[in-house]
Amino acid sequence: MRSIAEIETELLLKNLVHDLRQPLSTIETSTYYLNLLLSDAPARAHEQLRTIEHQVDRAAALLSQAVAELHRLQACPTGESRSLTKAATAAVT
Repeated sequence: MRSIAEIETELLLKNLVHDLRQPLSTIETSTYYLNLLLSDAPARAHEQLRTIEHQVDRAAALLSQAVAELHRLQACPTGESRSLTKAATAAVT
């Protein structure tokens, strides 16, 4: 049987993933449009936009790992250990 802590952890991860995907999408879209609008901008501006894109990609990858961990936790037999991986723990903290 699953403990209350396990259920709460899964709910926390689900909410975290859901709540962070939308802002990341918005940032990604805004960066895309800024790249178009600032086509004649100095190289430094484009460098900053690439940094934003890279960080959004990293955050999205962490969210994907958290989703994979959620699926693993949900598929785990009740007798098995249901500890969080480092990726999922990092996504929560």
